[in-house]
Amino acid sequence: MLKERIKKNIQKEKFHPTLLSFFINNNFLIRLGLRKAIKKNEGYLKGSLLDFGCGTKPYEKLFNKINSYTGVDYKIEGREEIQKRVDIFYDGKTIPFQDSNFDSLLSTEVLEHVFNIDELLKEFNRILKINGKAIITTPFMWEEHEMPYDFARYTTPALEYLYKKNGFEIIHTHKTGNYIEVIFQFGINYFKNIIPNTIFKQILLIPFIFIFNLLGFSLSYLLPTDQTAYFNNVFVLEKIRECK
Repeated sequence: MLKERIKKNIQKEKFHPTLLSFFINNNFLIRLGLRKAIKKNEGYLKGSLLDFGCGTKPYEKLFNKINSYTGVDYKIEGREEIQKRVDIFYDGKTIPFQDSNFDSLLSTEVLEHVFNIDELLKEFNRILKINGKAIITTPFMWEEHEMPYDFARYTTPALEYLYKKNGFEIIHTHKTGNYIEVIFQFGINYFKNIIPNTIFKQILLIPFIFIFNLLGFSLSYLLPTDQTAYFNNVFVLEKIRECK
C-alpha cells in the first residue's frame, strides 16, 4: 500500500510539480512551464474533449468546462501500457470517431512521435466540430525520449505553417522556458545520463536535480530573458474550415 502511494505521488509530481519536485523531478523546469500553459488556456476547451496521446490523462482535472473526456493513444510508445488510461487505441491512420464528433482537442508532447504529421492533423481537423478549439504542445529543446519513437522537433514557424495548412486558425501561441532554463535542464540531463543505473541512482541525482532546478528557476527571473532556445511550443487553435 505504501509503495503504491509513493508511486502515485511520484507520478503526480511528474506532471504537476510542487516544491518536492525541486528535489526529485529531473524535468521540473519543463513540466512546470507546460502545466502553467495548459492551465492558463484550459478555458478554451469545452464540451466533449478528445485527449490524443493521453497516456495517464495527467491533465484531465485541469479542465472545468468539459462534460466528457475521451483518451486515445498509440498501442506502441515508450510508456508501459499498464500505466495508461486509454479509452480507445489509435491505429496510426484513423482516429476511430465520426466526423465533427468533438468540441475540443488536447494533445501534449505527441507530434514529435509522428512521421505522418499532415495525416494526423487532418484527422484532428476531421473529428473536431467547426469552431472547435485545440491545445497542442510540442517540444523544441528536449533530449531524445521514448526511444526509438522520437522522430522530430518543430520550430514555431513550421508549426504555424502546418496548422494553417490543415484548416486551423491560430488563436495564440506561447513558448515555455527560456535559454537559462534550457541550460540548467540539460545540465540535469547530463548527470542523469552518466550516473550508472543502480537502485541508488535517484538518491545520487537529488543534489544535482535540486541545485540545477534552483539555479535555472531563479536565474531565469534575474537575468534578461532570451527565448531563442526554449522547451515547448504551446498553440491554441480553432478549426475554421474542413480539410480533406
